[in-house]
Amino acid sequence: MDNTVKIWSMKEFWTYVEKSFTWTDLPSKFPTKYVQFPVFIASVHSNYVDCNRWLGDFILSKSVDNEIVLWEPKTKEQTPGEGAIDILQKYPVPECDIWFIKFSCDFHYNAAAIGNREGKIFVWELQSSPPVLIARLSHVQCKSPIRQTAMSFDGSTILCCCEDGTIWRWDAMDERMLDACERLALCTEGTCLTREGDPVNEMLFII
Repeated sequence: MDNTVKIWSMKEFWTYVEKSFTWTDLPSKFPTKYVQFPVFIASVHSNYVDCNRWLGDFILSKSVDNEIVLWEPKTKEQTPGEGAIDILQKYPVPECDIWFIKFSCDFHYNAAAIGNREGKIFVWELQSSPPVLIARLSHVQCKSPIRQTAMSFDGSTILCCCEDGTIWRWDAMDERMLDACERLALCTEGTCLTREGDPVNEMLFII
């Protein structure tokens, strides 16, 4: 573990990557290749890096600095391992200053979801500049650090795994569904239906 992000080139061995998809012989007989030295080493963070993702030609990475950083690596083909970085923008994540909290993205990289040590989830839009916070998800019973999130293909469902062993699921609801729920719900005394994810004591639906 260190505070750098390393990039290796697979260009020289890409034929073997393609061959792996059609390989029918024993796995042990597949030709093994090693890429020993990275083509780029970047010191973007001052502490351990625990998560990163490609976003086109850019990279999303995070450490324990309460933020996700979007940056562009600028490699030098003549001098492998050397280069420069250009930080494009940052996505703030309050109370995210402990190690091993990983973010996730939907298939098309339209959004990123990340938890924090207080049990809250922040969902950022990735295809906008400046950054746009899509949602801040929380629940009164979710107070443990969220170590990992997982987004569905289209980003409409988010799962999070907490340090206390619980797994939470969040589903996006459009206005039509919210209005339908409000019309169908029969709230008893001391209960209510809100749009912020607050818990209720009882909820009855008539279908």
